[in-house]
Amino acid sequence: MIYRYLLLLVLAGCASTGSKPSLVVLGDQYLAPRSYEEHRAQQQMFKTPAGEIAYTDHGDGKVLLLIHGVPTSSWLYRKIMPELQQDFRVISVDLLGYGSSAKPKDDGGIYSAVAQAQRIQALLSSLGAQKYAIMMHDMGGLVAWELLRLAPESASELIVQNTIVRKDGFNSPDIKPGFMARQLTRAYSNRMTSAAILDLSFRNLGLGGEYQLSEAECHGYVKPLQEGSSPALYSFFTQLNEELFVHLASNSQLFDDYRGNTLILWGGEDDVLTTQQIPFLSEHLRIPDEDIHIYPDNQHFLVEEIPEEVVAQVREFLNRSSPVMSYETSLRSTNRQWDSEEL
Repeated sequence: MIYRYLLLLVLAGCASTGSKPSLVVLGDQYLAPRSYEEHRAQQQMFKTPAGEIAYTDHGDGKVLLLIHGVPTSSWLYRKIMPELQQDFRVISVDLLGYGSSAKPKDDGGIYSAVAQAQRIQALLSSLGAQKYAIMMHDMGGLVAWELLRLAPESASELIVQNTIVRKDGFNSPDIKPGFMARQLTRAYSNRMTSAAILDLSFRNLGLGGEYQLSEAECHGYVKPLQEGSSPALYSFFTQLNEELFVHLASNSQLFDDYRGNTLILWGGEDDVLTTQQIPFLSEHLRIPDEDIHIYPDNQHFLVEEIPEEVVAQVREFLNRSSPVMSYETSLRSTNRQWDSEEL
């Protein structure tokens, strides 16, 4: 399980093309990038005490914040940002240690979910984003929960996609701090070892159906990792312990107190972050059945596999002006029977 999880987001056949891409110019609209370099050219930098974090900010209207997981970056959202910016102000962030953001050595706390959330909150404040919807993926959920704890009145909606919620339903790796953990996480940044890792099939671990990433798409995930993400990866993997899971269980009260609406988009074939994560969210966030969408033929990366469907669901959800559900609807959702056949 350790090696499977570490390779969850690693891509097959990702070598650089050797040709120089033509770069786009930073502007009001996010242009669909043909390369990672074109994505990076559209980012801006925000200075924090721990180092600069990269972000994009395009479109107008309701603010939609996009938080990626591990070990991806805002590159993950490149397919949906051009469409969503037509209706919303879309802000994507590279968490410290990933993407185009700084990758400092860990001092024992800079890569925690709390610290990452504090940086994002500072960025949003600097951009004048007082209210925002949060769309999260994978480890991005850990950051989103802390952001919700920091500023509960600011998060107007939550959009959850294959995210870490709690221990039940999360087939997490058991990686103890120390030499082996450092060797495993350094493999992501080391060009020689990453070449061997990249021979493994991303499709078997993270993508459903017949979808396969192009060479340029692979490069967009691999390049920033090879620029020094191992300290952030080491911090993340070695903090997946019982202390974290106890903390996540306490989110029940955080979710109970949250008054916004929540949309769930989940790849049903994900065998690491399984659909068993959903009942906890459904119960405590009072999510009606119509806002829970499980895609049985898809896996971990819905925004790669079915970006058009994701855009349609997010657009409809955010444009819908509906009050917090009634007590009767909440009760029906809470009493919903979840079994293995339904999930």
